[in-house]
Amino acid sequence: MRLDLPSAPITKDANCQSEWRHAVRRALLGWRAALDAATHEHLSDQIRMHFAAFLKDRAAATVGFYWPIQNEVDLRPVMENHLEAGGRAALPVVPGKDQPMVFHNWTTDTEMAPGFARIPEPRDTEKVQVHVLLAPLVGFDPAGYRLGYGGGFFDRTLAALKRKPLVVGIGFEATRLDDILPHQYDVPVDVVITEQGVRYMSECTASEAEKADQTSPPCHLGD
Repeated sequence: MRLDLPSAPITKDANCQSEWRHAVRRALLGWRAALDAATHEHLSDQIRMHFAAFLKDRAAATVGFYWPIQNEVDLRPVMENHLEAGGRAALPVVPGKDQPMVFHNWTTDTEMAPGFARIPEPRDTEKVQVHVLLAPLVGFDPAGYRLGYGGGFFDRTLAALKRKPLVVGIGFEATRLDDILPHQYDVPVDVVITEQGVRYMSECTASEAEKADQTSPPCHLGD
């Protein structure tokens, strides 16, 4: 499925490219919001299946995931199974606007409270370092660059971490773009998971499936 999206600008003018990304973001979010319940559940089930298989090789990892909003894929069932297999899970806490996220331990018994933008956040749990970080995809391109919500939270968070986790983008195949025209300092994800399967963005990432702490390989480390 290919969506009818605004044509990418020919000019390299930063303002034009930014306006185009805003228009594409609106179109993709509109498409996702309009998915009928049966189609959304069918696609989500396939994504959850691929994600669960991906985590089998990372049973001990601490996975930073996200609370589903705006018709995103709900990954909580997979995370619950990951906890039962001996792994750990964490959810982001946003200290404030323009600040990086921090991750706090999460279990099915964790008390949640509305946080930034009223998104539920863990309450009174410990801060943890994540080995695998999930990034919801509004859109993505073949190089692994992601189109997010435009708030810059993931970019700021990755820049603030002493050691970069394995970053996994989760989204629908229909939102794949030829090129999202990334900003100069945008960092691509290491892995993309859609209903069509798991894509590793480099051979280096794929070869690290058995890495003990499940963090990114040396070629993806920030330090």
